[in-house]
Amino acid sequence: MMRASDVVVVGSGMAGLTAALAAAARGRSVTLAARGAGALAIGGGCVDLLGYVNGRIVRGNPLDSIGLLPEGHPYRIIGAQAVRDALDFFEDVCRRHDLPMSNEGGENVWIPTILGTFRPTWLCLASQDRRLLAQAEKIAAVGVRSLKDCHAGMVVRMLGRQKNLQGKPIVSLELPSPFGATHRNITPLDLARFVDTEQGEEWLRRGLEPHASSGTAFLLPPVLGIVRTREIWNRLSEGLGCRIMEMASTPPGVGGLRIRRVLTDALAEAGVVMAENVRAVRARVQGNRCLSIECEAPDRMRELRGESFIIATGGFFGGGLLAEPGRAREALFGLELDAPDLVEDWSTPNVFDAQPYACLGVRVNPRLNPVDAAGAVLWENVFFAGRSLAGYDFVAEKSGNGVALASGYHAAQQC
Repeated sequence: MMRASDVVVVGSGMAGLTAALAAAARGRSVTLAARGAGALAIGGGCVDLLGYVNGRIVRGNPLDSIGLLPEGHPYRIIGAQAVRDALDFFEDVCRRHDLPMSNEGGENVWIPTILGTFRPTWLCLASQDRRLLAQAEKIAAVGVRSLKDCHAGMVVRMLGRQKNLQGKPIVSLELPSPFGATHRNITPLDLARFVDTEQGEEWLRRGLEPHASSGTAFLLPPVLGIVRTREIWNRLSEGLGCRIMEMASTPPGVGGLRIRRVLTDALAEAGVVMAENVRAVRARVQGNRCLSIECEAPDRMRELRGESFIIATGGFFGGGLLAEPGRAREALFGLELDAPDLVEDWSTPNVFDAQPYACLGVRVNPRLNPVDAAGAVLWENVFFAGRSLAGYDFVAEKSGNGVALASGYHAAQQC
């Protein structure tokens, strides 16, 4: 089966979904090939733009620190203005779909995690803004019986070490499981789906109400629904007369699923064709152009033809990059990556240091075309985005969704 579009996007993470939506916004017909939900579905639901440079915390607006990054970093390659445009585009999409994400202070926001620590991010939900804690007279960390990965007592102990929170009463509170005595532990995702229902919202309200006061801030796992998050947050905050906050969690990522829901809804409205449960296996090229992407579907092979192709297939963990002893390559086009000759040089002994292998990826020009070692364009209608790109360590920098968003949007502008 063959399908032709103006733009073919391969990959359904933040980079792929953004690229498809931005291309559709330019009036292009778009087909998106998706193997699964992408890494976005396990993320925390924030946009980390740039938290650290060379191991140092970014102070002020992270956009102003882009010039401190190496020349081969994706932000440096596409430029700060392209990053700003992508952020504006994303914020507008979220706002129109009732999941407003913003940054009010012009610098990174430090959001609480279910470990009781704080981490920097650029765009977050209003329910994750640390300033709610600063405004509170008392903090109540809320757990739920049988909820794994979130222990209110540990959160309280860790928050007690924060200098700016010292002097505030910090207590723990455990709600009974709404599912009764289950045979397994429950996750924040289970609770978020339940709280999306009227019954679930009422369960949460009744659990918090006896402990609510005007000066209290409830610190919850991310359980305020997936579809009705803003509505539930507003109603609980106003009804209980206190501050309601959510902590960033470990996978499965409730926050990431919220963003994915917003983007897929927007794609459907824009008329983007979703080819789901397909695995891109090879690219057909002729000269300096790509003709099509061959995909393996459950029942047959599919060929996706287009005028332009955006490849957002992820890194090593997503299958977009492949590693073998002494060799690393891009999966779809077979591009060789600039990997160290010795495998021992791919990583450093300290797991918390920046890792050389994390910066492996496809070399690109400012239009995000793949290029060879001399800088010559390999295929003029192919553009790479997201974790497939070389030159950055998203874990060490706290830049994952930021690079994905910016490069996906910028790639679409070239089509």
